[in-house]
Amino acid sequence: MRREMDCSECILLIISFCCAGGMSSGSEIMVYGSLGGPTLLSITPELQNFTVQFSNALWKRDKSTGAKKKLIKYSGNNYTIFKDVKIKFHPENFSLEIPNTRRMDAGLYEYMVNKGSEEVFLHLRLEVYEPVSVPDIQMVSKTLGNESCTMNLSCAVTSGDNVTYSWNCSEGNTYQLHPYNDSFLHLSFTPGEGSVSCICTARNRVSQQATTFSFLVECNNKTGGSLRNELLEFVVPIAIVGTLVFCAGVTYWLRHRGQEEHSELKEENESYTIYSQVQRVEQQQQRSRYVPRWRAWSAPPSTSPPPGYRQTLFSPKIQG
Repeated sequence: MRREMDCSECILLIISFCCAGGMSSGSEIMVYGSLGGPTLLSITPELQNFTVQFSNALWKRDKSTGAKKKLIKYSGNNYTIFKDVKIKFHPENFSLEIPNTRRMDAGLYEYMVNKGSEEVFLHLRLEVYEPVSVPDIQMVSKTLGNESCTMNLSCAVTSGDNVTYSWNCSEGNTYQLHPYNDSFLHLSFTPGEGSVSCICTARNRVSQQATTFSFLVECNNKTGGSLRNELLEFVVPIAIVGTLVFCAGVTYWLRHRGQEEHSELKEENESYTIYSQVQRVEQQQQRSRYVPRWRAWSAPPSTSPPPGYRQTLFSPKIQG
């Protein structure tokens, strides 16, 4: 019995030593910050107890040059924030808060407690992510068959770092297209299925957003039904619009042609009237200018005209 207790004590001692050695060498915790939002860097309860007990701690940050920049020093229940440090310190739990997280704030942070004979470290690595926006679902393609129909949906966001997607559909035989990073979803339906609702969730380390897409399944199990539906959907509206345009064109042409004929007939009547009036005026003028002159010579039947005498029966003369 004594021997077993000795073994148990040895095991506990080894575990404690390993834990203490690990803490002294410095363990690392991943922290994910949201771009533009507050980020809290918290220490473990054990380090909080050490800080209360020894009242000597220091927050540091690794610089790109390899050196460490001091941020906050805690000593004797008092703390000091170093120059050009835009952070908040919470003395109740010794945590560090970055109010407006920027991408340049990403990196390795260190919290150290001085226990007198040794220093205990905690390293926190901060990664900054842009939150995801509300995803948008679009129908990429749709195929109608004789006994089934298929549909491809895409889900995408306009902002966000390292985004992953997942789908959840309420009805239908669904499966995901894994080669497309789950942002595409392939749906397969059989005739007779009703409405389907799918939810796409986009997420990363700091946020997640979801969008619902609902639609009515229209599958036709009759041969040629799909083709007829496609034709009805596209040909009928085009035919109606074409007929209306043709009728409007014919009506406009007939109306325009009638107006032209009426205008031409009116012009001809006016020209004929003017021409007849001009003719009548000219005839009257000609009649007024015509003055006949008569010279007659009558000789006795037994006599002949004297030599050199010329007889004029009719000689009209136009007076100008």
